[in-house]
Amino acid sequence: MSRFGQVLLIGLILTLTICGLNISNEAINQLTASQRPPVIGLQADESKVEFHVAGQQYTVAGDKLQRAEAVVKTAYEKTVNHLERIWSIFKVLFLT
Repeated sequence: MSRFGQVLLIGLILTLTICGLNISNEAINQLTASQRPPVIGLQADESKVEFHVAGQQYTVAGDKLQRAEAVVKTAYEKTVNHLERIWSIFKVLFLT
């Protein structure tokens, strides 16, 4: 199976798990007449983004998102470079 297929299947399993958790949470809310937030959720607005993780709500302002995007991109590039260096060392030590 190709790498893309594996990533797609893992993403599908995670999505189904998250949907199942949110559906069961909504059913519990209806049975108990409580208003608990979703287990995992994302709500985007023009000026802010709200994350719901394990019943906790986290709000991020829009201007902070632009700075966070640059930080995440830099961290991603550093991580990829680090893993490529590790792979190069692994190939030299064990595969040649």
